[in-house]
Amino acid sequence: MTPEIFSVLVQRFFTHLRAERNVSEHTICAYRDSFRLFLRYLSEHRHLRPEKINFEAFSPEAILGFLRHIEAMRGNSIRTRNSRLTAIRAFVRFALSQGIPEFLPVGQRILNIPIKRASRPLLGFMDSQEINAVLGALNLSTWSGRRDHLLFSLLFNTGGRISEVLQMRPEDVHHRIVHLHGKGRKDREVPIWPQTEKAIRGWCTHDRPPSAQYLITTAKGAPLSRRAAALRLRLVLRGARARCPSLKNRRITLHTWRHSTAMSLLRAGVQAEMIALWLGHEQLTTTHGYIEADLSMKQQCLDKLRKPAARQLRRPRNSHLLEFLQAL
Repeated sequence: MTPEIFSVLVQRFFTHLRAERNVSEHTICAYRDSFRLFLRYLSEHRHLRPEKINFEAFSPEAILGFLRHIEAMRGNSIRTRNSRLTAIRAFVRFALSQGIPEFLPVGQRILNIPIKRASRPLLGFMDSQEINAVLGALNLSTWSGRRDHLLFSLLFNTGGRISEVLQMRPEDVHHRIVHLHGKGRKDREVPIWPQTEKAIRGWCTHDRPPSAQYLITTAKGAPLSRRAAALRLRLVLRGARARCPSLKNRRITLHTWRHSTAMSLLRAGVQAEMIALWLGHEQLTTTHGYIEADLSMKQQCLDKLRKPAARQLRRPRNSHLLEFLQAL
């Protein structure tokens, strides 16, 4: 099969995702990044330009080599490895649907590449003291400090994903309610504290660049990227760890704020079903992970268990047969 057909199919695939399946931009970006990495891998290891790659190079062996490469050389986790494979599988299913007979046996072999089982890590979260330490380490006399304080406050108050908070616009806030554009096109509304709404109004009035469309931006009004937000968090954690020793030697990420919101709600007695709606979880089993992570709740459950009464063992009667055998 010629490289032109492969290249055309890749372009048709992404057009199909957007125009016919109407998948979210997050999915398209994730699939796009997967193909960019894979094509770059084929170019480096097969010495082919992306335009010259054909279905012969697009083989199960090449895909397995790519998956091993991103784990070993790029340090990607098993979850990331599986998401890259998911993107490739979606393209293969699309290519098979186009009725290319010579690709059928190869495509079936690619679809049989297994998803790797991954251990589920314990969820990390911050308690109220640690959250106050991070927010207190921000310099509110600077523009960036005020923006970061609003960003991290929104992450904790709403429990939103970083992508959801970075997409917020001023019109998404009304009457102490925030409208979040969720994962998988599942929008939801979340209440916010009065002080959070006041901070948003003050930010929009005094500090937000006039040309900005989004709520959280750079100083020039451009949307703040996830990478930039992660860098700002790492910088503030340096000062927060000096104030709060429990933050030392801990991996705190932007997603930790979301976990912290869930744990705060859980400890306040909010039911898991309500937390799932709050966070936009598609499955309740995702929310149950927070219950597993809370050692204090487990201790309370243990305290409610009654220790079984100790049984008094009765000494068995002397057995003449056992005494005989013991004496042998």
